[in-house]
Amino acid sequence: MNAEFLVRVAVDLARIWFYDGTIPSVEPPQAVAQAAAAPSQTAFQESRSISVAPEHGSVLGFVADGTDALLVISGGSVRYGAFTGSRPAGPIANRVVWMTAAGEERQATELPMIPRGVNHAGDGMVYVVGETSVAWYDRDGKLVGQREAPHFILPEQDHEAFTEEAVERRDLSISAYERQLKQYEDTLKAIEDKPEDERTPYENESQITILTRQVESRKSAIESRQAMTPKQLFDEAVGAAKQLYRVAVSKDHVFLVGRETFGYGYAVWRCDRDCENPEKIISGLSGCCGQMDLQVLGEQLVVAENSRHRVVVADFAGETVTTFGSRERTGTGDGFSGCCNPMNTCSTPDGGLLTSESNGCIKRFAADGTFQEVVGTAAVQSGCKNSTVGMAADGSRVYYLDVRKGTIRVLEKPDVALAQKG
Repeated sequence: MNAEFLVRVAVDLARIWFYDGTIPSVEPPQAVAQAAAAPSQTAFQESRSISVAPEHGSVLGFVADGTDALLVISGGSVRYGAFTGSRPAGPIANRVVWMTAAGEERQATELPMIPRGVNHAGDGMVYVVGETSVAWYDRDGKLVGQREAPHFILPEQDHEAFTEEAVERRDLSISAYERQLKQYEDTLKAIEDKPEDERTPYENESQITILTRQVESRKSAIESRQAMTPKQLFDEAVGAAKQLYRVAVSKDHVFLVGRETFGYGYAVWRCDRDCENPEKIISGLSGCCGQMDLQVLGEQLVVAENSRHRVVVADFAGETVTTFGSRERTGTGDGFSGCCNPMNTCSTPDGGLLTSESNGCIKRFAADGTFQEVVGTAAVQSGCKNSTVGMAADGSRVYYLDVRKGTIRVLEKPDVALAQKG
């Protein structure tokens, strides 16, 4: 195994493997607060929210459909924070929902997977990805086709190398857990060694309990990983490599985001509209917490490469046309702050694009990457997460996914919001 791969895994392991693998996950790092423009200074201000009925769980993602409606994926996932609404006692079906801008359901179809991403084509076809499959539906909600991991190809001659990499990745994850375990044990011991009357209320009431659970969790994870056989690690790694995270659609192609088969990071595959004939066109993308958003903008692809604090614009062959953005502590202008931003993008009616950040900040850029303005800020809890953004076809509304609350925040121009209230 080459040294470059091992270095990348050691540096980035916590960003993807811990959050997206089948081993127990840790809480994603919180993004650094950003100095966003005050609400009174932005063109759009938050006015309302859109949600699904409690029996349908929470909103997991959406896309503006290019008219005056939304395509929403919903279900019972609580991966990025517990849903706080009331829940039915039984299981919650995963669905794709055709919804009006006011949040009214026109129709819905149950999905065969836990969805991660949804997108649409200009002809009304809707594509959904989740777990290891992609499925697509016509405008009436009828299932047209489904494929299992069309992007994943592992020739038999590569099985041995794939297994070796899975074992090395397991060993690195154990080392990371051992470091975490020592930190938890040292912190717990320091608190327990204090006389009880010298401890803070938080230490007595919460921190000891939390740290004790974390110690037990890490010990259990280490034991579980150590006990896995090479065959089990191979099967686990195949399952991880088959995962699909995002989908984008053009007139002739479907673009899928998944993990690199070998090495580390994310890649983009281009298929035909029946999700056949896959070809990897972009490699080595760096993303955090399962987030690697991909959109079609005219005849180009737009990738929110969040761990590198930039947006990549490429043609349909995967060749980079331009990149813009940089890491900046304040996050002003075309800079992005936090551990990993921007999280998502979407197109605007005038041919430009919006970027969304995990603290709710939404910025507008021209197609060439020229920064134009902060259009608004959604009132969401900061932290690395899916932050899907969309804009209405007439430019009057901006939508932002509050995945922790399971809702869509709606930002409108002040005169539009006042007219609606009137």
